[in-house]
This record gives sequence, C-alpha cells and structure tokens, in this order.
Amino acid sequence: MEDDEALRESTLELFEGLFKKVVSASDGKVGLGHFQKERFDIVITDIQMPNMNGIELSREIIKQNKNQKIIIVSAYNETEYFIELIKIGVSGFMQKPLTTVQMLDVLYDVCLELDEVNELLRYVDLGENFRWDSQLKSLSQKNIEVALTLNERSLLDLFLENKEQKFTDLDIYNYIYHEGIEKEFSSNAIKSLIKRLRKKIPQKTIQTHRSLGYSLKRL
Repeated sequence: MEDDEALRESTLELFEGLFKKVVSASDGKVGLGHFQKERFDIVITDIQMPNMNGIELSREIIKQNKNQKIIIVSAYNETEYFIELIKIGVSGFMQKPLTTVQMLDVLYDVCLELDEVNELLRYVDLGENFRWDSQLKSLSQKNIEVALTLNERSLLDLFLENKEQKFTDLDIYNYIYHEGIEKEFSSNAIKSLIKRLRKKIPQKTIQTHRSLGYSLKRL
C-alpha cells in the first residue's frame, strides 16, 4: 500500500515480475478491504498513508492473521516506529529511497521464512511414519505412497482439515457426494468407507463417538 502514485506504479511493475498476482491500494483502508476479501502471502505497506496508516493497518492485519508476512516501507526519519512495529509482528523493513537491490534482499529473506512456514503447514504427521501432504492430498508411509481411492482421500482430507470436529454419516455423505454427483445416501456405505480407510492409516486415527459420529484423534 502506497499513496505516492508514481512510486506505487514503479514498484508494482517490479513486483509483477516477481509474483503471480499483485494488488495495489492508495490508502490503508482500501488495502485492508483487499486483505479481508482474499489471501496474500506478503503485504507491503508504507507507514504514512491517508485514512489508515501502516502501523494501524499492520495491527488490524495481524489481529486477523497472526502469521501474515508484512513488510514496512519507511522514510529515514521514521525509525522511531520500528520497535512498535516489531512488537506488532512485522517481518521486514525497507527504507526510502527504495532501490531494487534493497527490495530484493528484504523480499528474499521474507520469502524464505514463508517457505519454512508453508513447509510446516503442508505436512501432517499421523504417527507410525505416516505423513499426509495437504498440498498434493496424498498419504505416505516412510516416503512410500499409500494408495487411496478418491473417496478415501476426500474423507481423510475432511478430518485433517477439521481436527477434533465430529462428523455424522450424513455430514460425510454431503461432503463426498457433493452437488453434481448423484448417489443415494447410505449409512452402511459411509461406515464401509471409514472401515476401509482405517485399514490404511494408523490404528485409532479415526475415532467413533456413539450417536455423534466420527472425528480425528488429537495428533
């Protein structure tokens, strides 16, 4: 976010050459509106902006996503804000006048941190050397892929994306056989699916709650 139109356009050109998608905003409130509508890997904002400054914007963003990567652009006389911004949780600083080398250095460091966080979030350890890849939606044991049917994969993904939440047979049916797939509901079919999946993952990974449904055990 930057209120200087010429600077915003020039940096936008640079970022568009580095990232798949770039969105710009002329002030903090507009920038916050963009953030609330879609997901961004990195937010870059000036300190001084109309309507909502970079400090207020960063504070609001961190409230909504404590892991959000934020880079602050500041003038040479604005270092007084750095301690407050570090406490808020920003990831890096760029000082005006901006240079390509400086921007690339800061972006490189933040992207490395982002890769490390994404790597941690990508894999789920199920125990007994089983690991779920949430990006590829695949299961492996000792780095050897475990063959799952499409429905087994969907069911495991449902549990892993909603840890400790309980799902009834009907919940599972509605998730797997979504709109466009015609299949009559059958509680026995869902129980059979769960039984097959249980044979391919560590014992007691899926827990049964009498009359309440099923959930993933605490990992």
